Amino acid sequence: QAGPRRHEAGYDGVMQAEGGLMSVTGAADGPAFRVGVAIADLVAGLLAAQGIVLALYSRDRTGRGQHVDVGMLDGVTSLLTYHASMHLTTATMSQRVGNRHATIAPYDTFTASDGELFLAVGNDEQFRRFCAAAGVASLLDNPKFATNPARVVNHVELRERLSPVLCTRPRAYWLEVLTEAGVPCGAVRDVPEALADPQILAREMIQSVEHVAAGMLKVVGVPIKLSDTPGSVRTAPPLLGQHTEAILEELGFSADDID
Repeated sequence: QAGPRRHEAGYDGVMQAEGGLMSVTGAADGPAFRVGVAIADLVAGLLAAQGIVLALYSRDRTGRGQHVDVGMLDGVTSLLTYHASMHLTTATMSQRVGNRHATIAPYDTFTASDGELFLAVGNDEQFRRFCAAAGVASLLDNPKFATNPARVVNHVELRERLSPVLCTRPRAYWLEVLTEAGVPCGAVRDVPEALADPQILAREMIQSVEHVAAGMLKVVGVPIKLSDTPGSVRTAPPLLGQHTEAILEELGFSADDID
């Protein structure tokens, strides 16, 4: 509601570009990419919901309501986190690094014999456990890989050492062995694989609802789990105008007013 650009249209891709998010997304030697979902749209909605809750909490204490102002560009800027902090404190400009992490190694996608997996080896102890589980304990004797800062500096050589080993076995093998060793990792899964995860099903993240025209539909569930007042998906996406009369009646309009 304020600022010199307040009257401009807000579209997700434009906001990702203008907000700097695209500049840090993509391969180091490739073009900038937008995130694969409409993250600027989604974050704006989440921030609006948080703002409403904060305003309601304040109203309970003060008796006064207030205007909630959420800008899409503000929301994208808030997602820059350490990229913004690096520039604000050191004038350093972040570069695209693909799936790699700028300050942690190995933290990247690797190719197994039947697909990709992601390693998130977050500290030196995890790296020691990883080396033992992956059969590359000799790396621990190399000062280039002894500490996380050293591994970050020598990430190219580290990847060259790890890739021939990881590609010899399927993802399931590495996930089992590394998880048992306490090394964070995961398969790079497609959408059907992700939605079929037993964890997702156990958390009731897939629910069924009745659609007025399409019949029973499966939809994504509610990710916030409350102990006393749990949420649920109670209705399917409506047809255009399906709920108009009911909503207007809730607002105090009569049937004659609606006509």
